[in-house]
This record gives sequence, structure tokens and C-alpha cells, in this order.
Amino acid sequence: MRVTNNLIYGQANKSMAQSNEKILNIQEKISSQTNIIKPSDDPVGASQILMYGSKNQTLKQYDEAMKMATGNLEYQEVALDSLNDFLDSARTLFIQAQNDINTQVDIEAIAHEVSLITESMADLMNSKSADGNYIFAGTDSQSPAFIIGSDGRYQWAGNEGQKYAQISEDLKIPVTNSGKTLFQDIWTNRTFISKVVDGDVLLTDKVQNQADFDSFMAKHYDPEDAKSNKYSLVTSYADGGRSSLQRAKEQPGADADGYNLFDGTSADYVITNHLGEEVDSGNYKVGKPITFSGMSFILEGEPGASVDITLMKPHKDNVLNEIKDSLATLTNKNATHEDRESAFFSAIYSINNAQQRIGEGRSNIGARLNMIEDRESFSSANQLSNTIAQSREGELDMGAAATELSMKESALNASQKVFSRMSNLSLFNQM
Repeated sequence: MRVTNNLIYGQANKSMAQSNEKILNIQEKISSQTNIIKPSDDPVGASQILMYGSKNQTLKQYDEAMKMATGNLEYQEVALDSLNDFLDSARTLFIQAQNDINTQVDIEAIAHEVSLITESMADLMNSKSADGNYIFAGTDSQSPAFIIGSDGRYQWAGNEGQKYAQISEDLKIPVTNSGKTLFQDIWTNRTFISKVVDGDVLLTDKVQNQADFDSFMAKHYDPEDAKSNKYSLVTSYADGGRSSLQRAKEQPGADADGYNLFDGTSADYVITNHLGEEVDSGNYKVGKPITFSGMSFILEGEPGASVDITLMKPHKDNVLNEIKDSLATLTNKNATHEDRESAFFSAIYSINNAQQRIGEGRSNIGARLNMIEDRESFSSANQLSNTIAQSREGELDMGAAATELSMKESALNASQKVFSRMSNLSLFNQM
């Protein structure tokens, strides 16, 4: 084979180009501090690096979802805290209004202050997040959660759907709470009605002990059978006969209504259910309360009366409506002491129930925030682990790389010197 000058030049050029390419490749690895610049450097290692990078990108997307969820939940937490404080203030003012030393002017001033609190609460119930969405309106977050109807009462206008945030591959959590559950579906004060169906008596009734009455309602109220919610109270003389007071009433000049003539008279009572079964009985003094399962009945007048008792259907309403109703009674100059007392207990009962719901809502929000915090910690640790694994997979031995670079540069220098000598070889140089 004839070795021509062109062959010599071509081979030398090719050899030096390959050496240069190897040197540049090592220099790039040293500059990037990784052993894998392109997949061909280490196909398996490159695949692992891409897998760890993909996992981190997914985790970062979940991190963004967690940030969004945290923001929404914190907005709700602040709103609920403020609402709870306002309810505390309203309760304090209602208690203050119960003092008998208050004049009508004092009561109206208290009612005005409670009205302002109610307006602030209504504003919080229609709170918006930073992106302008109503946080208690459900999935229809572009419209207010509550509106005022033509009757002046607050009405639920949202829906009970919940928005969710996907915070991991298998876990998503609700980031909204229904305003209907928190503020609208609040149990109102349970009560009853009674009326005299036989006898000449003056009847005064009320819920004497709300806790006892609520317990009785929970056990005995039947929403499907109205007859089951009816009871009868019958009174009679303790000795089975007519007292001297009755005969005194019949004498000329006796008190026209005669109710007070029987005060203090010993008498008996029996309470039966709709089947006629006795559920309570005992002795009482005319003019003094007969108590039964949290209910109180005062019958002034001659024993021998009959009273029908009906348990009223429990219902739910917006706590603001209950407060407004109670304020209307308090500011009514013609309202009796009993009316105002009933209004007071109705307001307090709804406020307490609303605060219980708000407390449950705050607890749920706190649990979700804790879950997100734990998940964020896990995500950070997972991303760090993936980054370390990526680094190890493509880790460059700087000592070995520097040695290899030095060797490649030495080899290139040697090749260049050899080429320089060979390029000067010629028959003419030997003459």
C-alpha cells in the first residue's frame, strides 16, 4: 500500500480531531460537574436521572396545589375566628340587655350595637379569597353565599359542593367549607305550645330548663307522627273534693276572676301522652310551677283544668335571622318580660349552636392545615432525596477526570509533534 502525503495528513487530522473531541467532552463534564452530558455517556444512568427529575417536577406541582389550599384554608380560618369573636360580643350584649335596671333607651342602644355586629358578621359570611372567590359559597364561588330576601331575612344562595386540592398522587383534601352548614343550618330554640281546653284558669308556660327539654325532645319527638307529640295536663283537688275557697268564690262580692283565691291550694296533676298513658304525676300548689321535662306550667285558678301540650317541630335557621328576631322583641315597647326572656334564650341558643358549628369548622380546617404541613415536609424531603440520587447517578470523580484530561492533552501534544515531524519527511530532505 502506498502511503501518500494526503493519507498521512488525513489520518493525523482525524486523530487530532478525535483527541480534541475527547478533551472537550472531559472539560464539559468538569465544567458541569457531572459524568453524564448526553444519554450515550451512560444510557441507564441518564434514564435514572430523567426519572428523578420527573418525580421532582410532579412534587413541585403538588407543592403549588398545597400553597393554594393553604391560602384558601387560612382565609376561612381568619373569617371563622372573627365570626366567633363577634358572636361572643353579641352574647355579652344580650346578657347585658337582660338586666332589669336597663331603660328602654338602654335596650335600644344595646340592640343598635348588636345590629352593627350582625352586619359585620353578614359581611364575613360573604368573605372573598385573594382571587375574588366567595369562600363559603361552595363550588359556585363567583356568587355570594348569602343574600337578603324580600322579607329581610338572610337566605342561603350558594351550594354545598366542595372544592378539592390534589396534594399527592393518592390524596386530595377539601379546601372549602359550606356556609350552609356553618351558619344557615343552625338549630333554633326548641319549644312547645300549650292551651287550656277545660277549666277556668290562667296559664303561663315556658321552657324552664333548656337542656332537659332538649333531651326530652331528642328522645320523644316524632317527626312523622304528629299525634305522638301531643300531651295532656290535668289538675284536680288533692282530696278529691271542692275547697272552701271555691265556696267563697261563689259568695256575692268575690273576686271577679277568682284566680288568686286558689293560690297556695294543694292540688294534684297528671300528664299523659297521646295514648292516655301516664308519663308524670304529682302534687303542686296552685300558682306555683308544675315542671315536666324542662317545661314549666303555672295554672292560676281552680283545680280541675285540662291543658293540651304540643311539642313544636325543631327547625334550623340562619343565626343572623334568630338574632334579628330577638332584637325585634327586645326593642318592642309592648313586649312583656316573658317575651323578652324568651327572645333572649332564643338568641343565646342559636349563638351557642352557631359557635359549636364554627368550632367544628375551625377544627376541620386546622386538621387539613396540619395535613398539608406534614405533606409539605414529606415533599421537601422527597425532593432532596431525588436530587441527591440524581447527583450520585451522574456524579463526576473530579480527580479521575483531571487525570484523564491531562492524559488526553499529553496524547494530543504528542500527536501534534509526531505530525509536525512527519510532515517534514521528504526525499528531497535526504539529498
